[in-house]
Amino acid sequence: MWRLAEILGALSMATDMAAGNPPGSSMAAAVVAQRIGKRMGLGPEALSSLYYAGMLRFIGCTSTSSETASLALGDELTGYLAMTRADLGNPASVRQELERIFAPERPLEDKQAIIDMIIAMGPEVMAMGLPHCRQAVAIARRLPVPAEVSDILQHLESRWDDLHPIHPPGPELLPQTRIIEFAVVAELHRRAGGVVAMADCALSRRGGQFDPQVVDIFLENSSEVLAGLTLGQEWETFLEVEPGERFMSGAQGLRDAAEALADFTDLKSPWFTGHSRRVAGLAHRAALAAGGEEARCEAVFNAGLLHDVGKNAIANGIWDKPSPLTRFEQATALNASLYTEQVLRLTPVFDPICEPACSVNERSDGSGSHRRVRLATGPAAYLAVANLYDELVSDAANKPALSKGDAAEALLAEVQAGRLPRQETQNVLDSTGHVGQGETVWPDGMTKREAQVLRELSLGKSNKDIAQALGISPKTVDNHLQNLYPKIGAETRTAAALYAMQLGLFSA
Repeated sequence: MWRLAEILGALSMATDMAAGNPPGSSMAAAVVAQRIGKRMGLGPEALSSLYYAGMLRFIGCTSTSSETASLALGDELTGYLAMTRADLGNPASVRQELERIFAPERPLEDKQAIIDMIIAMGPEVMAMGLPHCRQAVAIARRLPVPAEVSDILQHLESRWDDLHPIHPPGPELLPQTRIIEFAVVAELHRRAGGVVAMADCALSRRGGQFDPQVVDIFLENSSEVLAGLTLGQEWETFLEVEPGERFMSGAQGLRDAAEALADFTDLKSPWFTGHSRRVAGLAHRAALAAGGEEARCEAVFNAGLLHDVGKNAIANGIWDKPSPLTRFEQATALNASLYTEQVLRLTPVFDPICEPACSVNERSDGSGSHRRVRLATGPAAYLAVANLYDELVSDAANKPALSKGDAAEALLAEVQAGRLPRQETQNVLDSTGHVGQGETVWPDGMTKREAQVLRELSLGKSNKDIAQALGISPKTVDNHLQNLYPKIGAETRTAAALYAMQLGLFSA
């Protein structure tokens, strides 16, 4: 058994990365929120839901990563961070934060049109976070956390005043929602400018963005609230403040968390859809077929689910770029496995899966990345081969998919060159299922055509593009979606894509 706080706390590092936040800021915000909640008189159950909501605060942010990057000079990460730090009800605050940190490598004149557009949107910009709320709630409901966490997350980015166009004002919100929204924003200001900047943010937004009671409790007790949050000490302090009886999790809880983070990562770009689950399944089948021990095979599956969490630290301007990457962009993309290692090394819970998960780009001759070590045989090799195979047979932004036969030839060429081990490569190829199968029976009563539409939607295509791919009209596509959504319990395209990934409907 493992502490659930250790599992989700470590994985919150990945959600921090995806939101452009400093690593560990969600854990620190959870500590701040917990200490304020106690001083507000919240009971044990309310404090527990507040604790886990702090960890999951940014688990919905990948729902709009590609769209935001396409409007933000390819850099949704600094855009997200600027908008989280800003008071969205104050145009001057929005402009200041965007001009300060958004797309730092680009000239101000290139950014100015985007900044002006956001300012002109006024309160409407707050509504842009609604997909984040929906994705966060959908993922949180799959995790072994208190049920009230979903209620807190459904009002992400809410305000105390009545300026938000969708969420109710602060007095109508759960106290945990009011606390966590203050703690997250204030902590990001502390990371940028220290305690003085944090206090200035709290005081200037009291009664506007923030609940006055929450601000007053923080200002009156700031030393105690921030104790133990010196940079680098967040992890220990975060675990110490877990309220009440510790939530413990077994193998199923770990799997649930790994699957949730896999889907969170794969929603970051339409080019990633379902990749983590496919790699996990393929590597697992190959390891089982080779007679591997059950525990090791399960570790291979979990490692496959989490091998790409480091991709969240890299802006979608790279992942979604339709033309070849520059050398600098290639080097940046290769850092993904380094960030994966940073997440998984944080707790011994992930010791059985860290090495294979971080080795997907290593090669047998030491020519891979990020550590440039010789790829170990066994679990790490299965995962590296499965990852490369799935990349080859899947479309990417700047390359079309290969046929399964051509992908197999490419893998065997890597074996011949000494970059992949022969036995594991052959086992993976034997497990790819090239033999034709009978007619598929789709779940939840969906028809074959609805499944085809869902597949195209999961790849990030518009109704117009789906219609062109399937040879039907856009209106027919819309009709299929209206019939499909109630069957699968989805209200949005992101929720439908999440459903498809969760069930592994379109595995290679």
